[in-house]
Amino acid sequence: MSTMPEFFDTTRVPDDPEHWDALAERVAATAARAPKRSGVDWLASSRAGWVAASLLLLAAWALMMPTESSSARSFSGEWAQALAPRDDVGKAIMVRDRPPAIGALLLADRRGGDK
Repeated sequence: MSTMPEFFDTTRVPDDPEHWDALAERVAATAARAPKRSGVDWLASSRAGWVAASLLLLAAWALMMPTESSSARSFSGEWAQALAPRDDVGKAIMVRDRPPAIGALLLADRRGGDK
């Protein structure tokens, strides 16, 4: 009957400097022979890469486009109102779809103080 080997048992691994130097040379030689290709090189040179990139781009575009039935438009309006400053000038700048008139900004503090 054979015994179970111990986990992390390193008795069969030679532990002399010559062995580790030879291993380091083999790893360095293999790394030097390997072509240096990045993911961009793979995408540019392979047809599958172009198809994958096109599908990812199409999926990202489709997810970003809000539909008329979605609540994305009302949701962004709710966020703008929730994050708008409390003072009148800040609300005039943040909540409206277009910039407020300069006169409204200049006179907002006077109207608020006269009340």
